[in-house]
Amino acid sequence: MSDAAEIDPLDQQIYQEFELLAWRLELLTGDQGLTDMVRSSLSQAAKRFTAQLRSDDDETVADAVLDLVTNLYPGDTPIPDDWWATPLGRATAASTGHPTAEAVTYSVAGAMLGIDAEAVHLLTRTSQLDGHPDGGVTSVSVQQYLQAHPRP
Repeated sequence: MSDAAEIDPLDQQIYQEFELLAWRLELLTGDQGLTDMVRSSLSQAAKRFTAQLRSDDDETVADAVLDLVTNLYPGDTPIPDDWWATPLGRATAASTGHPTAEAVTYSVAGAMLGIDAEAVHLLTRTSQLDGHPDGGVTSVSVQQYLQAHPRP
């Protein structure tokens, strides 16, 4: 067994997302001292958000998801399909579902669930996911499936 501390993939992803924000700030301001202070604060915030996302309190988790997603993808910035397969994407899907879409494609649902589009189609045919009249599956059914079948 290794003496190195295990890296939490969720914490690591949030930290990396925040590091990108700090890097952009440094590019805009040219002030490394300011950016170093921001990085330190963001590092602590990443740990706090990770703890909130792992909370047993649904409201705490939903609030953390809302804060993170609306700041990482502000306004009309689209969430990349492959993001849903990340630790933060899965936490978001399980907690609140897709923040802006009533329905998602089979491929996005697959990324959210960690399966392929064909498996999503099978889950829809067996009524484990709800198809949407305009195509794909409902975001709510993906969220409900994730809550009923939590992933490690």
